[in-house]
Amino acid sequence: MSTRMQNLLRDVEQFGARHYPLYPIVFSQGKGIWVKDADGREYIDACAGYSANNLGHGNPEIDGYIRELLTPGNDGWSLVNIVPNSTPTEPLAQFVQYACHYLHFDKALATNGGAEGVETAIKLMRKWGFAKRKGQVGPPVIIACDGNFHGRTTTIVSFSSNDGYRAPFGPLTPGFILIPYGDSKTLERALRENTDVVGFLVEPIQGEGGVQIPPSGYLRECYALCKKHNVIFCADEIQTGLGRAGSLLACHHDGVVPDVVILGKSLGGGRIPTAAVFAKKEFMVFEPGEHGSTYGGNSLAMSIARRVLDIIARDKLCERSAEMGDFLLKKLKRGLLRGSAKTLVKDVRGRGLMLGIELVSEEDAGDVINALLAEGVMTKDAHRVIRITPPLIIEKEECTELALRIIRAFRTYGKNKKAGTR
Repeated sequence: MSTRMQNLLRDVEQFGARHYPLYPIVFSQGKGIWVKDADGREYIDACAGYSANNLGHGNPEIDGYIRELLTPGNDGWSLVNIVPNSTPTEPLAQFVQYACHYLHFDKALATNGGAEGVETAIKLMRKWGFAKRKGQVGPPVIIACDGNFHGRTTTIVSFSSNDGYRAPFGPLTPGFILIPYGDSKTLERALRENTDVVGFLVEPIQGEGGVQIPPSGYLRECYALCKKHNVIFCADEIQTGLGRAGSLLACHHDGVVPDVVILGKSLGGGRIPTAAVFAKKEFMVFEPGEHGSTYGGNSLAMSIARRVLDIIARDKLCERSAEMGDFLLKKLKRGLLRGSAKTLVKDVRGRGLMLGIELVSEEDAGDVINALLAEGVMTKDAHRVIRITPPLIIEKEECTELALRIIRAFRTYGKNKKAGTR
């Protein structure tokens, strides 16, 4: 490691907050599915900014469009900056119209990021439930699932099942019930026993929870139960949406169009934070003054978000994700479920380009991540599951190279562990 890299890491440690566990590396450049560290070494980015970089690093179309948007014309006028949200901008109008038609929703509300989107959806469910419950005394209840990860605001961590995310930040926000993920019968029982329920908030695939894919039909059964009991079915597709799971929405695998859906991360093209809450008309119940966001729906974000949706549709990235994901999954299963890697790996699973390698022992996770870095692969540990989420633009040859590097890292680490030299 160069002195420059050491100094950069030292500065982050000294002046930055310790809110993420830091890898001993600093990245400086990116191109497509590749990133370079400060010393010029190249890595395959199999993390993609937790799926924010679905279009890859330095996407020439997105970057060229940003330059075009921010370049003043000959008359000196350029893209409008922040204006009061009570005065819509042209890019906002164009985005909400295009996105609602493309995603088959009636209404859209733009936010700055995923956690703000989840908070917005929670407020929507509670507001809608206020009228539904007609002045009932008990507080409105939202059902969520064990193993969830919806963000890190105070309200959201209040219904996390991870004690480390929740315990130090009380008093916690009431009004949430947790049930096991992937079991529709427990949802049915919770709906039957709690008449104050106004919504069910669920991830179609639990990403931070370890790439947990529910049984086929689970989402469809949950949606039917929500309709039966007159509660909102709200899908958090911040990570799984827009092609990551091999379809436009991961819910589509079960034939479900949610009442409310939250999208984010890749909606900003990897360049600007933006997210949005989409809803069927009857559930977008805000009245003026009940919600707001200064930067939410800003002109630059809305312009980029619309272009992102254009690219996803034009380049068939949902179909590409399904094809490349299936190809990569087969290669990883063949290489990791046998030989020296088999002692480390419990399961390999995935949907689209959202794959998880579940480890036998959580104690190996940090060492496996370092072994992958040594092979030039940047990825993420999600609670004993190594999450593989490369950009959706990945080519078949790059999938092959990624699989080879992952398999080599696991086999090398497995042999070293067996020999006691890890």
